[in-house]
Amino acid sequence: MKTIAMFAAYYYPHLGGIERYIHNLMGQFVKKGYRVILVTSNYNDDLEYEEKDGLIIYRLPVFNMFKNRYPIFKYNKKYHKIMKKLDNYDIDRIIINTRFHLTSHIGARYGKKHNIPVYLIDHSSDYISVNSKFWDFFANRYENFLTNRLKKNVTGFYGVSQACCDWLKRLNVEPSGVWYNSIDSNKKMPKRVKHKGINFLYAGRILEEKGVGNILISFNNLLNKYDNINLYIAGSGEKLEEYKNQYKHKNINFLGQLDFETLLKYYAKTDVFLYPSMYPEGLPTSILEAGLMGCSVIGTLRGGSKEVLNSENSIIVEENQKSLEKAMKKMIDDEKFRVMSAKNMNEFVMNNFSWEVTAQKVLKDMGIENE
Repeated sequence: MKTIAMFAAYYYPHLGGIERYIHNLMGQFVKKGYRVILVTSNYNDDLEYEEKDGLIIYRLPVFNMFKNRYPIFKYNKKYHKIMKKLDNYDIDRIIINTRFHLTSHIGARYGKKHNIPVYLIDHSSDYISVNSKFWDFFANRYENFLTNRLKKNVTGFYGVSQACCDWLKRLNVEPSGVWYNSIDSNKKMPKRVKHKGINFLYAGRILEEKGVGNILISFNNLLNKYDNINLYIAGSGEKLEEYKNQYKHKNINFLGQLDFETLLKYYAKTDVFLYPSMYPEGLPTSILEAGLMGCSVIGTLRGGSKEVLNSENSIIVEENQKSLEKAMKKMIDDEKFRVMSAKNMNEFVMNNFSWEVTAQKVLKDMGIENE
């Protein structure tokens, strides 16, 4: 049995686009008969070892500081014990995720030491920002440093969108190709739920740069004119408690962290999915999921989003609150466009983004297919 090891900073129950990407990709590998090992961070003091969904999961110890944003590992006896256990598997290929998370460097070094080909999947299209010019200056240079260190240990660099590949080129990294973020069109999905009024949904990390603050301001303003609208915010993050305390209207619902099956039920009763991100996105999984579930979409052209959103299947907004509010108002007032754009988005996603196709391409590009 061929074995693939995946290294990622976070995994479920931590919810984010990268987590869903690797979950679906690993699931395809398992379906195709590969043994899959995941090495991730023990950010929530969960089990060090777990077997779940056909996966073998190891969680490395981390410090409490920044563990929900940037896990820093404890290189202690527990860490070395877990890494030593990987030697018990005859690993054929290693996949690491993002250039700047330390799990990628751990995986790359392990591959170099054991002469295992290492492939990196990049999920960003620009530098990560902490909304401070001073700290961004140093963070960007640190990211450059980490990227240069990876070059000598990585066999191939791939992006989850063409935008990611274009960004790699700007970092003087020659990408090998695109491993598109995708959806499982064969998965049984909940049926659309009929309801009164207009439901808006955001799903993802609750961060200022994801545009959640702009969503809440816009929706709060629209409540002065419309009483048949509802907003659902799914996810966790550093701004969650602040927003919950600031916005306590009965039509604004903070759902917290949801498992995927529960999240799908909210997609099923959503009219408009909101993703006004100001973050260096790769290709947002939630936009693809919203399209799969028949939702209209309002979003910015961040990263790979420009490879999905167009004037016929969504409303594209600028990265500010006024543009978002105007788009939300149009979706409320123009039922014909709302319904037609949802239909167009569903068809576009179904025809262009398939996990089965993506997984097969990954295996082929790694040279492990049919070995």
